[in-house]
Amino acid sequence: MVTAADSRLPLPADAAAGDRRAGGKRHQSVLLVGRARIGTTDTACLVHDISRNGMMARFPQPPSVGDTLIVEVRGLAPARAVIRWVRGHKAGMQFAEPQAVENVFQIRRDDGLVARPPRFAVQAAAVLRLDGARFPATLLDISAGGAKLMAERPVQADQTGQMMLADFDMALFGKVRWVKGEQFGFRFVAPLPLLTLAQILAR
Repeated sequence: MVTAADSRLPLPADAAAGDRRAGGKRHQSVLLVGRARIGTTDTACLVHDISRNGMMARFPQPPSVGDTLIVEVRGLAPARAVIRWVRGHKAGMQFAEPQAVENVFQIRRDDGLVARPPRFAVQAAAVLRLDGARFPATLLDISAGGAKLMAERPVQADQTGQMMLADFDMALFGKVRWVKGEQFGFRFVAPLPLLTLAQILAR
């Protein structure tokens, strides 16, 4: 499991110097799950450091130097970037254009809505157990913090329980946050680790 201590690995000197030469603010440490699209493949990544000109992230399957990707982090619009260095499962990337990195640290967006982590569209069978009742559901999308599901059985906001995925030996505990027709949001008690999220996306 990734810990906060892993985020203290510094950027290589040349990358940090490049950030300063470009007039960027020194990178800031964070620990956020991001979304990366390399070609036609979406994957999750764990962002450790970010600045207006680039960021460092951990990947389940590391990319290659020179790869072009689209990255998305809470508070920022999808941005094009290029991988500049790779060290184990960590990689440093440079944004094609400077980003308003201060938005990453804001709880609410400019429109007043709460900033959310990136979501991943999936289609998977699930089983819900809420307040003692067990019933099938379909997973529609997922993020590190929660999931959107659909079920024929009515559910109510604030019900607590667990979500089980048919293809994985795991139970995710949480609470129903909202209901719209047959769809509802299920917020996890604890954020998903990067590898767990990556396993779900790779099915």
